[in-house]
Amino acid sequence: MKNRFVLIAITLLFFTGCSTLYKAKVILPPSWIDMKEIAPNVYANIDMNTTQQQKLLTQIPQAKEYVKDVWDVVTSDPVIYACSTNECAKSLGIGARAHQVLNHIVLSTKALNKELISHEWSHAELYKRVGGFWNQKEIPTWFNEGLAVLVSHEIRHDERAWKKIVDKNIKHPSINELITMKQWHSATKKYNKDIDAKDIVVTYATAGHIVKEWYDKVGSEGLAYLINEVKNGASFDEIYNKTLERNSLP
Repeated sequence: MKNRFVLIAITLLFFTGCSTLYKAKVILPPSWIDMKEIAPNVYANIDMNTTQQQKLLTQIPQAKEYVKDVWDVVTSDPVIYACSTNECAKSLGIGARAHQVLNHIVLSTKALNKELISHEWSHAELYKRVGGFWNQKEIPTWFNEGLAVLVSHEIRHDERAWKKIVDKNIKHPSINELITMKQWHSATKKYNKDIDAKDIVVTYATAGHIVKEWYDKVGSEGLAYLINEVKNGASFDEIYNKTLERNSLP
């Protein structure tokens, strides 16, 4: 059984282009990676104290409400792995603050709050609704990340950050620079080169603004229609443009 989990992890990382096995460790049984269950589908490192656990557990339902506000109905129930130490975060391959792997959300010590949990939960919701890994790859990075920004209300990413970009005339990427994850990382490095990331992350703020403008026109109905059509094999670009013509929605 253990060999089977390892094979799945290696296969997953081969196709996602990841350079480390750490991120795939979350598909292993929790006890194998020193995680303990503190609530259904919620696991923490064995060193997380009771106060930290309780605080985390109050943030999760609030994060779910954030997801519901945009998606209307929450269909996903992701497995959450939370770290209270840097060692735990490093062992699970967290490069920044958090990430999503399939139906798993992995949180660092800086992500134990409703904003970051809901951001990753949006990714997990899209993953489930679009029909899994292969279909999720058809969604451009700017849309996936911009939607998560819309959900999360994270101050470095949302309209407050976008206003700073506009007011200060900060250079920001075009949508064509944010299609793939490789492009996304390159653009983040380029446009945040001389900007404090504690204040603004330009790629997230740009994508969040684009998706917010679209969502304000189409709402949760348009979002559900778009994702379902992509799940059924339609072109993202074609359906995205179609949703902007509200009368064309069934």
